[in-house]
Formats: sequence, C-alpha cells, structure tokens
Amino acid sequence: MRPAPVISIVGAGPAGFYVAEALLQALPDCQLHLFERAAAPHGLVRYGVAPDHQKLKQVAAVFEGIAGHARLRLHAGVEVGRDLGLDELRAGSHAVVLTHGAALGRSLGIAGEALPQVFSSAAFVGWYNGHADHARLAPDLAVDSAAIVGNGNVALDVCRLLVRAYDDLAVSDIPQPMLQAFRQRRIRAVHLLGRGAPGGVKFTFKEFRQLADLPNVRVRLPQAAAFTDAMWEQADGPDARRTLQWLRAQHDKPQAPGDAADTRLTVNLWFHATPAAFVGTDRLQAVRVRMGMGTGVGAEREIPCGLAVTCVGFASRAIAGAPGGDAAGRMRHRAGQVLDEAGGAVPDLFVAGWAKRGPSGIIGTNRACGDETTATLVAALPALLAQAAPRTTDFGALLQSRGIAVFGHAGWRLLDAHEQGRGAALGKPREKLLSLDDALRTLATLAPA
Repeated sequence: MRPAPVISIVGAGPAGFYVAEALLQALPDCQLHLFERAAAPHGLVRYGVAPDHQKLKQVAAVFEGIAGHARLRLHAGVEVGRDLGLDELRAGSHAVVLTHGAALGRSLGIAGEALPQVFSSAAFVGWYNGHADHARLAPDLAVDSAAIVGNGNVALDVCRLLVRAYDDLAVSDIPQPMLQAFRQRRIRAVHLLGRGAPGGVKFTFKEFRQLADLPNVRVRLPQAAAFTDAMWEQADGPDARRTLQWLRAQHDKPQAPGDAADTRLTVNLWFHATPAAFVGTDRLQAVRVRMGMGTGVGAEREIPCGLAVTCVGFASRAIAGAPGGDAAGRMRHRAGQVLDEAGGAVPDLFVAGWAKRGPSGIIGTNRACGDETTATLVAALPALLAQAAPRTTDFGALLQSRGIAVFGHAGWRLLDAHEQGRGAALGKPREKLLSLDDALRTLATLAPA
C-alpha cells in the first residue's frame, strides 16, 4: 500500500489555492501544507486587485472553501527560505509546489529612479492595498501632477485611484492611514506615458471606460494633431480598437460653450513617449521623455510632475535554495516541473502561477496553469512515493521550536471577521491589519483561552 502523499505549496495566492484545489480532487488521500509569508492569505486578490474593484475580490470566498478542507493545513506568517528552509520543506514532503508569485517591481534603469516620490507599481499598489512590505511607503499626494509609466491595466488602476473622488475611495478597502494621504490630494493632471503606438495599448476597454467615465475626469490626447488616419485605425486587438474609436469620437466632438472653463481633472494620454530620466534634486520635479510622435520627434521634453509610478511589470522574489530563473525571476520549467540550470528536472519541485509564466493573465488564468502543474506532479508522483519517506511533516512543531509564531485557517477566520467588523464600523468592506505583528497581537486577544 503506497503512503499518503504529503505535498507542500509555497504561496497562498490564487495560484496556490488553485493548485491545492486540483490536488485535493486528483489525490483523495493527499495531505497538503500551504505556506504564506504574509499575515493573510489570498495574495493578489487582497494586495493587487484595486480597492474599488470589490466584486473581483469575491473570488476569495472560493479560496476560503479550499482553505477549510480537512486535508489542507494553512501556515500563515511563514517565509520559506528564511523561517523554514526550502531543503527542510522538501525533506518533509514528497513534492513542493512554488506559487510565490511576482511581488517585486521591475526597474526602468534610468537616471533619477531612486528619487523620492518615484515608486514602482509593486510598491505603490502594495501601499494603497495595505501590504506589510509597503505600508510605510508614505507617498506625498499633495502635488499638482503625476506621471504613470505604462499603458496596461495596472497603470489604469493607479491612474483611476489618483483621480477618483475621495467619497468613492472611502467606501473601498483602502486602509485608513492610506486614505488620509488620498484625502490630502491636490493632483489636477495625470500623464499616462505609453512607450508604444496608440493602437498598442495593453489595457482593456472596460478598464479604460471605468477611468474615462468618471464624472470629474476628462481624457486628453496632447499629440492628437499628429494622429494620422492609420494611427486611428490600426490596433493590435479589439480592446485597443474600441479604445481608439472612443478617443476619436470624443476628439471629433465640437467644443461646447464653457469647455475652456472645465474644472475636471485631466488625464493626458501620451504615446511613443519613452522616459529618459526622472528629474529633481531632493525630490522628483519632472520626467524627461523622448518623444516619438508629434512635434519634435526624437527630441526630449520635460513633463512636470511631483509623483511618478512605474507600471512596467513585476519580477518574482528568489527563494533561497531554489534553482535560479530568468531576469524576471520566472523559474525554468517543463509543464510546471522545475528545471535546474542544466535543463534537468528537479524531481520533487514544481511551479505554478506568475513564478511559472510571468505576470500575465487574469485571476482565473491561474486555474488552468495550476491544472497543468498538477497533472505533471501527479504523473511524477509514483516515482516520488517510491523514494524514502519524508523525515517529518510536523512543520508546526518545527516552527514553534524556533520561536516562530504561526497561525492556521482558524486563526485567519478570526482575523478576517475582525477586519470586516472594523470595516463595517467605518462603512467599508474591511479595515486591514497592516503587519504580521499586528495580526499576531490581535489574534492573541481574539483566540479562545
């Protein structure tokens, strides 16, 4: 009789939960351990989805159903590679699946990127979503204008939150300390800098309309006079095409009386605009952009701004003891089987989610990704089970012996109810705890004696 498979998953975001779901269905006798370095599970849903997109966050209910399964044990507040070595995890499991995502912001590699008030999207989005790594960021939003580098959905999320009415933000799940910064906003203009052509935008039309339809916002095209018919008509996909059609229809409208006195906030869409440097002494003052269309093609111009957010992608955090990946931290793999530097399979190591394929797709994309990895793992399982039995599966006792406080799904449910209760008192979905220490202190007051 074969032993019951013991499988550990590193990362309790969408990828981790979808892998867990697939494994529970495929292996009726498996025992799963799910490790999460943050004080709360759900990963991208909690810390990446925009606070004003509460409907998207409802997928967390699916994850809660998986987390409550009798054969799954959640270990929250544990960083694999620091609190628990990957080698120890592999020694205590028949297989390990890495689903730790891509939590690091990618750099533009230009001068001035380290100036105060220049942030990566990973840091800025993490800040307004209350991630412990970024809760102390403290950006100053009391500036006249902001620049956002990128033209994907993350860039539109950041732009929308910078211009959306405060009353709308106050009923989202932005934590109160961050809300105070939004209350202090003085931003009148946001410059969305796209390095590609107008027809090459990466955001969806739905996301664009959520920004463009805000009653206090107007969208402008400073380079519109340089648009040729081909530029208006050439698009890389249906979302870009619909966006261009909307922009052209607005551009062709005759100016109404009183438009000159328009008091709405302005979002300027720039194209073929490549950032060359961030300019400033003690803090950011402008972004220098190399122009590829309009007047002065090839020349550089400075766009004044007191805040800049670079939305140019994410990279995965390296886990000590794991084989290296590419420049973005994506692990080498074959259908989810991790490969070493020489291209050989690491028998008991697998990967899913953004650490596998890079920061792409929507939340649901992780399900198909996880299914592929699970199928590869299940096929490899007979050989893994034939090897020596795991030395220990009592990871909780091991962590406790090191003085590392850990809580499971029951503890998270107490914290979840606590956050929702605090939020209800403020008229919002939840008021998040902002650090692992806060979570542990709170849990000590909530847990039954």
